Amino acid sequence: MPDRLSVHHHDSRGFTLLEILIAIFILGIVLTTIYAAYSGTLTVIKELDDDSRAYQMARITLDRMSRDLSSLQRSGDAFVLQSEKSRIGNREFGSLAFWSAAHLAFEEDGLSGPPASIAYFVKEDKDGGFSLWRSDIVGVKPSTDRKTDSGLIICQNLQGINLKFYDEGGRDYESWDTASSSESQKGKPPVLIQIELILVNARDAEKPYKFITKVFLPVRK
Repeated sequence: MPDRLSVHHHDSRGFTLLEILIAIFILGIVLTTIYAAYSGTLTVIKELDDDSRAYQMARITLDRMSRDLSSLQRSGDAFVLQSEKSRIGNREFGSLAFWSAAHLAFEEDGLSGPPASIAYFVKEDKDGGFSLWRSDIVGVKPSTDRKTDSGLIICQNLQGINLKFYDEGGRDYESWDTASSSESQKGKPPVLIQIELILVNARDAEKPYKFITKVFLPVRK
């Protein structure tokens, strides 16, 4: 009996165009989902990093200002503290100058003990932004020059700085000048100073970072 020939049929049919398109479509959905999740994570990380830097810079700035003001010193029989508002570009910023024992020595041979004329003022950056500067000049008496232009940057990305002063009766003032003839201010420091620091929010210009602190001045008139 003759051997039967075994015939094996191999299905050599490949994927159809429809199957390939469906596979590409599913792969696209998966990749899009992964990218969206990854992009969202990176956005959250960047936002947290921006917030952290803003909070840290504001904390350091307000802490330094509080230390300087809390160390207010007499010059003779009177205190020296003057504030003013100045317009830079289309914005108005507060500035502050006073006589304090909180001198910081940055040079090796710098004096660390004597009082100094300390000033906080705003300057425009080269890129059009604004920075808060701190000037610290040691001397035997307070400097009367209110147009200090040198110092060190203490805070960047500044949008505004507002100062409010309170006297013993709780009355508030937009400015203070111990050299004025005002009975409540002449030679006297305020009892409390409120400092509002406003920093730029690059993600949302309408919602800047705002920080407020109040500094009690432990001095006697």
